[in-house]
Amino acid sequence: MAMRFPRLPFFLATITLLTLSPAGLAQHRPAAGWPGLWGPGRDGVATVTSAAPRGVKQMWRRPVAGGYSEVVIADDRVYTMEMRDGADYVVAMDARTGSEHWRSSIGPTYRGHEGSHDGPISTPAVQGSDVFALGPNGHLVGLDAKTGKELWRHDLVKEFNAVAPAYGFASSPLIEGQLVYVPTGGEKSPGLLALDRRTGRLVWSAAPGQNPSYASPIVGTLAGTRQVISAAGDRIFAVTPDTGQLLWRVKGPGSGEGVANPPIILPDDRVLLTFWTEAVLLKVARDGDAFTATELWRSPRLRSAYSPTIFRDGFLYGFSGPFLLCMEAATGDIRWRQRLYEGTLVGMGPHLLVLSRASGNLHVVNATPAGFSEVFQAPVLTPGATSITGPSAAGNRVFLRNVEEIAAFTIEGER
Repeated sequence: MAMRFPRLPFFLATITLLTLSPAGLAQHRPAAGWPGLWGPGRDGVATVTSAAPRGVKQMWRRPVAGGYSEVVIADDRVYTMEMRDGADYVVAMDARTGSEHWRSSIGPTYRGHEGSHDGPISTPAVQGSDVFALGPNGHLVGLDAKTGKELWRHDLVKEFNAVAPAYGFASSPLIEGQLVYVPTGGEKSPGLLALDRRTGRLVWSAAPGQNPSYASPIVGTLAGTRQVISAAGDRIFAVTPDTGQLLWRVKGPGSGEGVANPPIILPDDRVLLTFWTEAVLLKVARDGDAFTATELWRSPRLRSAYSPTIFRDGFLYGFSGPFLLCMEAATGDIRWRQRLYEGTLVGMGPHLLVLSRASGNLHVVNATPAGFSEVFQAPVLTPGATSITGPSAAGNRVFLRNVEEIAAFTIEGER
């Protein structure tokens, strides 16, 4: 999901948090909702019921003591992570009222430093009866979604020799079939872990020796093959979901924590990588059993931010510092830039939902290469409180948070 410090991702981690309908992910998109970091396809695509949004109406609002997790939407419940009374928790709430169903402790709260705030960073993943969450101190838990009962737990540092990133573990678990994936980093770590979602048993690990990273793994189909893609400072690689067999890899930016955002899959077997200094577009191809990932372009105009880059109809939309920009995906050329100051965004139909980092305003913007075009803006959060957590949306509901509060709204408009 997100933190307030120089050069650290949300991660939404990374990071903690997205493209509009990339072909490889759309084939496997889950049911409507927001089941984890960056939504149903880990691409920031929200299901939409209003083709012409005109405003927002508040459903509820509640205070939080701290944390950066996105709000996960699963039918009539929402899940997130919060700091409370010296501990970090996974919390389940009623989506309509915000009332709490349960909370489950992950461990002692993570203390921020060098400008970051206290509290958990990553976003939980929910599917069926399971919730998976990774705390900033490296505690990974599997929980029962209905009751919050802990089913299993791992300490990534003690059990897998993981090296904690400088600002804590921030990658969000990925669910694919009966496995849950989480990256570890450090020369003695086993790399990317694939765990049995029911028992927590390690099924396989891949790419040991990678540097720590805030980026979360993603899954999609490239060159006709389903694959899990993970990024760290020294490498970006893809493996088979069931066995962890290496399919392809490319060199990372070199810094141990130089990868902020998870990769994003675009149509035509392309992968977008955003680093702190630049963006790179790769083309993945297959010749027999051999895969290659070839660089198409590289540009310093688009960089890692606290939210993803949105792909729609051949164009990329994302933040680069204080500017919201539109870039041609095929070439990396800029179509337009608009100074909105820093914020986060997701895609909703033909629109972008843009949440300001400091003003508390939500902007609804047309996703068009013709030029910046705002539909409306509305005050949704208390001004001044840091918000680097991306919006979560499903249907006509949107859930927003900063380090002090969570608020739920319906998007009103023409149907």
